[in-house]
Parts: sequence; C-alpha cells; structure tokens
Amino acid sequence: MSAKSTTRQIKRFAKKAKAPFPTKEAFVFLSFLVFSTLLWFLYKASHLQELKVAVPIQYVGIPNNVDIVSKLPRTLTVKFKDKGTALFTYILKPDLPPFKVDLTGLFTGSGRISLPTDKYEGQIFTKLKPTASQIHITPDSLVIAYYSLYKKIVPVLFYGSIRPAQQFILTHGITVYPNQMEVYGNKQDLDTLQAIYTEPIRLKEVKDSVDSEFYVKAPRGIHLSQSRVKVHAAVELFTEKTIEVPVTSINLPTQYLLRTFPATVKVVCLVGISHFKALTPEKIQAIVDYKNLTRLSTGKAKIEVFSSSSDLIRYHVSPASVDFLLEIKK
Repeated sequence: MSAKSTTRQIKRFAKKAKAPFPTKEAFVFLSFLVFSTLLWFLYKASHLQELKVAVPIQYVGIPNNVDIVSKLPRTLTVKFKDKGTALFTYILKPDLPPFKVDLTGLFTGSGRISLPTDKYEGQIFTKLKPTASQIHITPDSLVIAYYSLYKKIVPVLFYGSIRPAQQFILTHGITVYPNQMEVYGNKQDLDTLQAIYTEPIRLKEVKDSVDSEFYVKAPRGIHLSQSRVKVHAAVELFTEKTIEVPVTSINLPTQYLLRTFPATVKVVCLVGISHFKALTPEKIQAIVDYKNLTRLSTGKAKIEVFSSSSDLIRYHVSPASVDFLLEIKK
C-alpha cells in the first residue's frame, strides 16, 4: 500500500469519526477524555489496588437430626490488595467458586457453633489470583444456632399410578425400596406423622418394567434421612391360561358330605408370559364355603377362587356357581 493511499484512508476515517459531533471542539474534548481515561487505567494498573469480592460458602456435614435456627451466611466479603491489572479479571468474572465449610462432628445436643473466618484464608487464597495479598474477611466469624430433632421410623408409600399399555400387565404390584425411612422433626410433628410418600408419579402406556429413583416428599418441618427411593414395578406382556380344578369345600361339619355338579370348574387366568408355566392347578383352589349355603340340602353354591401364587393377576371362573347336594355321612 502506498503512502498516499494510506494518508487518504486516515483522513477518511477521521472524517467519519468527526461526523457525529456537531463541532470540532466536541470531538477534541472527547478524544482527550478517552486518552486521559486510558492513562488513568495504565496508572492504576501499575500500582496495588484494594479490591472487594464476595466468596460463596458451601456448607457440608450438617446431620439430618439438626435444625438450623439462624440464617446461614451464604457469602463472605473478602478485601485484599492486588495489581491493577487483576481488576479486569474480577470485573469480567465476579462470581468466584465457593469454598467449603465442613461442620462434620461439630453438632452436640443443642446450642451454637462459632467459627472464626480467618481459618479459611488458605481456601479463599486459592480462589484469588496468585498476586493477591493482605486479605481481610468479614464477618470475622460464622455463628450457627441449632437444636437437635427427634427421630422416628415411618413407612415409605408409593403415590401415583403406573398404567401398562394395551396387552401388557402389571405383575406383583409396585414396591418401594427402602420401604421405611428415618425422619427427624419436633416431637409434635412426628407424633402425627404416619407415613411419607413419593412425589406424584403418573406413568402411562408403560411397556417395560419400571426400576427408577424418585424423590420423596417431606412434610414441612420434617427432615429425611435420604431424599430419593427406588420404585420397582414389573410390567410384561400377558396371556390367557385356562386351568381346570376340582371343587372343594371349607367350614363343612364333619357329619356332612358335599357333592357339586359339575365336580370341576374352569378358571380362566390372565398371567404374565414369564410366569405362564409356573401357574399350575396345584396353586389354585375352587372353594364352596359351607357358611354361605342355605339350610337346604340342595341348591346353588357360589364358587370362590383362592390362589397361593402371586403370578395370578386376574381371573374369572366358569361356571360361577354350581349345583350342590348336602348329604349326611353314613
């Protein structure tokens, strides 16, 4: 690029820079203002400056059986000296990473804890630039007032619904693990607390088993020993299975003999595919209860079905009632 063309570009730029200003004096004034500001920054950058930042606090080690009475300070104000060049770093990134205050083992009974903040200088220095010096922390101590809570063990119950998709079935119900939990609170609240529940869970069109963690809802003023529990629900395809079983009786006096017509009934079951073979006639009973019969020696008796298997989900019996004949043993 030639000297003439360079000169022309400089003049063109100067004209554009002066265009927004109504007078030449205003342009000159602003130019001197920018220049003097730059000199001021350069001067400050060459000297130590006093800076002030807020450092967040992260508390750890607070046990569940403790309730904090006082409001915990969330930040410490830290004054220190550093080179002026560091000023830009703290302006561009004012949020420093938190430092930890470990309270493990400090709670005994009820009372208050007072921690001098100068013991955390080492942690705070690691958050600042290496050129920082002459640190001063306010407040000079962290005061934590607390009292101990009572403990109670209560059951954890599922709250909500899990609805399988079409042709799928929920087997063995819904289980929560752990099914009971330690909770902490004042004596009055714990006396009225009978159980705690999972957060509302609404699952629809489920085609596979559920095995997930969910949060537990804590009543106001109650502390939990853990915030989440595992919910398990076995969901699988189902099929139909028909099993023929003999009709038997219960609560029948020893002097009587009960005959039914027919002597066997069919129990049509809905069962998960994985449990199809395990559901056998030995696990199902078709019962006539003598207590439900009329005093007549003949008539109709309703069939009741009992099963020792948890694999049986739903069923219907055919026929639902049978004719009976009550005889006296000879």
